[in-house]
Amino acid sequence: LPPNPPRFMVSPPRHFYGDYLQYQIGRQFYQRMGALPEVMTSGKAPSYASWFSDPEVAKTYTQAQHNGSVATAKYLVKKKLELGGITDMLDVGGGSGAFSYVFVGATPGLRSTVLELPEVCRTGEGIKAQQSEDVQSRVNFVELDATSPSWPVKDGAYDVVLMSYISGSVPEPVIGALYANAFKALRPKGRLLVHDFMVNDSLDGPALGALWGLQHVTVNADGLGLCPREIVGRMGAAGFDASRCETMEMIHGMTKLVVAHKA
Repeated sequence: LPPNPPRFMVSPPRHFYGDYLQYQIGRQFYQRMGALPEVMTSGKAPSYASWFSDPEVAKTYTQAQHNGSVATAKYLVKKKLELGGITDMLDVGGGSGAFSYVFVGATPGLRSTVLELPEVCRTGEGIKAQQSEDVQSRVNFVELDATSPSWPVKDGAYDVVLMSYISGSVPEPVIGALYANAFKALRPKGRLLVHDFMVNDSLDGPALGALWGLQHVTVNADGLGLCPREIVGRMGAAGFDASRCETMEMIHGMTKLVVAHKA
């Protein structure tokens, strides 16, 4: 066998992606891709909110995504980002809470609030119960559709706002509102972290980033094809200093991280 199947497809190694490929991709997105021609011609597709209103769909998607998100979060805090002495984090559309568990586990005293759809929160609470007691005590879930114009959080209360795989999963007009809400929620010198499937600003690749973006069209027909320039422009419009935004490669050839700073 080549090296990748044992590394990524056999449980329980730390890089296990088998559930992600079998359940989320094989059982859910593969079926949705059959509707791509109709979505492209009609411009109509279900939204994530309507898709996840089905408890079984939300549970399958969230559980399958968990291991992959944990691995990505660990890589981020180990290789890409200095968390420093932060105390409060807002994880918008945080799914199972994977990023929150990793960030909290790596940062003494950090507390994280996960904003998610109701059915996703229920699955997330079950996964949270499998974490250490210390991590459980410092992560909480709050029900919210992230596309809502207002969030149930205090202004200026957070050091970090994280949005992983959200910008490519909402209609294009909503993205700027998300970043504006993040700006309001952040303390001075706080950071907005946007992680998602993206192509380069030249728009000529990478192919895998583009293909993942195409897949999301089947559940987000009014979305935006993402590249760092599009993200940074909307961050600037929301109040962040666009000249200080940083872009980093995350999952090679597929995802990038864009970091914005509040003055």
